[in-house]
Amino acid sequence: MILSFAVAIGAVIQGSIGFGYALVAVPALVLLLPWSVPVAPLLLALPMTVLMSAREWRSIDFGGFFLITTGRLLGTIAGVALLVFVPGGWLSTLTGLLILAAALASFFKPSFEVRNGTRLTGGIASGVVGTVAALGGTPLALVYQDRSGAELRSTLSISFVVGIAMSLIGLRLAGKVEWRHFALALELLPGLLVGLWASRLVVKRLNERWLRPAVLTFAAVAGVVIVLLGPGS
Repeated sequence: MILSFAVAIGAVIQGSIGFGYALVAVPALVLLLPWSVPVAPLLLALPMTVLMSAREWRSIDFGGFFLITTGRLLGTIAGVALLVFVPGGWLSTLTGLLILAAALASFFKPSFEVRNGTRLTGGIASGVVGTVAALGGTPLALVYQDRSGAELRSTLSISFVVGIAMSLIGLRLAGKVEWRHFALALELLPGLLVGLWASRLVVKRLNERWLRPAVLTFAAVAGVVIVLLGPGS
């Protein structure tokens, strides 16, 4: 019940601002079922991101999507290698601190220009963080923080679809995927779908001028969450 509620709330947040599902779902899963992370939250995120991509497909930045996907492929390979050879806790701590620093810096910067280099870098960072901690949305949200809500949500979602698939394949090759992950994902799927449906009501009431502060706030929270899930996890 607690996990279903956490997944539903996470889906409401992600359906509203483009990311944030993992900020609620992953900590809850780590506390109650630590063996399930990162595979189960990634399995759950796959149908959610497919539905979100279809919902606002006309606003997708396809050029950015291809750059992000290229970067995410490189980042996923690096993330799997780091999982195998580096203690995951310390890696997560460093990643969380970098994301927190980027979010705090963005708070004091009046504008952020999206360039091809930042898209590619964001994709690489997303691949690493997504594979290591199932929180790959945060780097991409920082890249698109100044774009419209529809473009941010749709571009991140279609990037997540491909990126999550890459992460799951990488985790499978690393021997990290088990059947119990699929069973748990199916059990929590109804809560996720309810939350995603409810997010449509939030989107209609979300003023664009509140989008950037919301994105930066959740990015900063993501950095803290990753740090907390570090050495002791």
